[in-house]
Amino acid sequence: MNSSFWLTGSHPKQFSDAPDDRLHVRQFGNGPHVLIALHGFGRSGARMAGLGERLGGDFTVLAPDLPYHGESEWYSDRYDLAQFTAMLQQLLDRYPDRRVYLLGHSLGGRYVSACLPHLEHPQLQDILLVAPDGAGGRYTNWIDTLPSSLVRPLAKLSERPRTILRLSRWLTKRGIINTYSAEYLKYNLNDRPFRRRLAGTLRSVLGFPPAPEEFERALDQRNIRCTVFVGDSDPLLHHDRLTRMYEPLPSVDIHRYAGSHWLPERLLADYYRDSLVTALP
Repeated sequence: MNSSFWLTGSHPKQFSDAPDDRLHVRQFGNGPHVLIALHGFGRSGARMAGLGERLGGDFTVLAPDLPYHGESEWYSDRYDLAQFTAMLQQLLDRYPDRRVYLLGHSLGGRYVSACLPHLEHPQLQDILLVAPDGAGGRYTNWIDTLPSSLVRPLAKLSERPRTILRLSRWLTKRGIINTYSAEYLKYNLNDRPFRRRLAGTLRSVLGFPPAPEEFERALDQRNIRCTVFVGDSDPLLHHDRLTRMYEPLPSVDIHRYAGSHWLPERLLADYYRDSLVTALP
């Protein structure tokens, strides 16, 4: 069964007459176990449709469209960790008696790992990160190195295509972003929704900082493990940086596979089927 629904934040709005920011959530399958899957930048929850079809008999796959992505309606100029965590918690609260798994791809991996310490569920099973941003992503890795005072002007600049293209060329020459990322920006910046998506994400992403020690504590306290899937030919990752961040964590396993940055649907489906076998009493 494929369907969708909306999640609206429960916190008071700054202005009572402002429209509600809300996430559009896609549902694939209707199995007894729950998989909450977050997509990467520039995609939508529809990216999880193939995985949902493979797992539909065993899992209910819930794939939110991130703010400014897909069909989500986000009118504010940013979002923060507390807002996004509260919405994920709403999904968890819908299924208090089911096993729940968490998956994050690219930017979604950054977000789900940042939210984990604040999420509660009695049957949280594990977390899987595919090419997670923050640890080694070339899209926003360079954002983490900038003073926070510069990020807001940078987000404003992203709404001006010519300026951001000049900036991307400058960053490419200095090796801060790679050629692939610069060409990606050049191709997409003429699209107004893309510019708004980029600006809103830039304003928000520093609120989800990589925090490996806090992440390890959250895994240990919940008695769960994390597996990080890394494609061996992924041009968008700093592989050495990712390894340095995750390899020392006792609750994290790094799994390298033959592939690039795209979601390895067959590999993930096999992983979750094996997880169900392992979880049987």
